[in-house]
Amino acid sequence: METQSVNQGMSELSKRLLSTLLVLGANSPEKALTIEEVATKLGMHRSTIEPELRALVEAGYARQDEIRGSFRVCLTGTGIITASSTYS
Repeated sequence: METQSVNQGMSELSKRLLSTLLVLGANSPEKALTIEEVATKLGMHRSTIEPELRALVEAGYARQDEIRGSFRVCLTGTGIITASSTYS
């Protein structure tokens, strides 16, 4: 129930980012993606998605890792559940 109410207040871009991370398999730190990789897959500019990705990290849906000096992001357990139920 709580996931459903969170999804209703979530922006379409946030939903799209969560779904994209899920489809691309970014579900663990070892499989984390850079902002550039996510932006390229979505055909969007980094500056468009970076604030939204950071908000997802702050909200606990995604995790930020600093690997080899680059910002990388992957889904948390909550993010995986939310992404799985976003469009159901």
